[in-house]
Amino acid sequence: MLDRDIAAFIGEPAPMPPLTPEMLPLIRAGMAEIGRKLPGVELAEVRDLDADGVPVRLYRPNAKARQPLLVFVHGGGWMLGNLESHDAIYRHLADRAGCAMLAVDYRLAPEHPFPAGLDDVTTAFAWARRAAGALGCDPARIALGGESAGANLSAALTLRLRAAGQAQPLFQLLVHPATDLALAMPSLEEIPQPGLTRDYLEICRALYAGEADFRTPLISPLYAARHDGLAPAIVLTMSEDPLRDDGEAYAAALVRAGVETLACRLAGLPHGFMFLPVTIPAVSRAFYTIARLVRRALADA
Repeated sequence: MLDRDIAAFIGEPAPMPPLTPEMLPLIRAGMAEIGRKLPGVELAEVRDLDADGVPVRLYRPNAKARQPLLVFVHGGGWMLGNLESHDAIYRHLADRAGCAMLAVDYRLAPEHPFPAGLDDVTTAFAWARRAAGALGCDPARIALGGESAGANLSAALTLRLRAAGQAQPLFQLLVHPATDLALAMPSLEEIPQPGLTRDYLEICRALYAGEADFRTPLISPLYAARHDGLAPAIVLTMSEDPLRDDGEAYAAALVRAGVETLACRLAGLPHGFMFLPVTIPAVSRAFYTIARLVRRALADA
């Protein structure tokens, strides 16, 4: 069941405006307004940078220490979100994990359909590897992660790096990832969540994938012919998420391929919980859980 405090905070969901290209500016503005109201936390350093043409934002909880770096990609159905809307999320995660974070402001669909967003994440990650030392980060400890659509892009990037014969990130952090854009997983029908219906996801898929086959592995990482040789993974799913099975099926595929994988289902949380205030105890606990897992993975490296 959905956590009691989260259910009380959400209340009766307001009707979603139709998800059309014409309505996207209104929906994006709504997300930005919600993001601005999320309570953040002060960090030692926050600055905007240019990663070979891709806007990024660096978050450092300690400006003096040489820290590991987590390159993180926001969610939003490949169509929503930016550095401002998710700023509070990045701040809390960096603060609690005790590592530097680099947030990627990738181009959004439908103005920029696949593979534009993935190309931007690829560019930003390559830049982060080159620039880590100059940013005060440890070039030997650079991880990659994301939530929802951002987790999809992160998983796709590990496949792209393997195909190119390039080094994998230290690990991949996948928070309720979308891995099967065929939308074939049982949880999609079994777990209701207003605003995350099959109809909504089909529109997201069409606007993001464009003319591409949505079963191609760089769009649906679960459909890769093989999953061996990828970065160790932390896969977090939420019990009340219609996309729960996407993450768990992907974690199982990684395990079968011999990839070191930690899979954890967090109880009582919906998809997009990171976009809820950390003043809600269940949300705060989830952030601490993610932070502890990141800290452990970085310490073990």
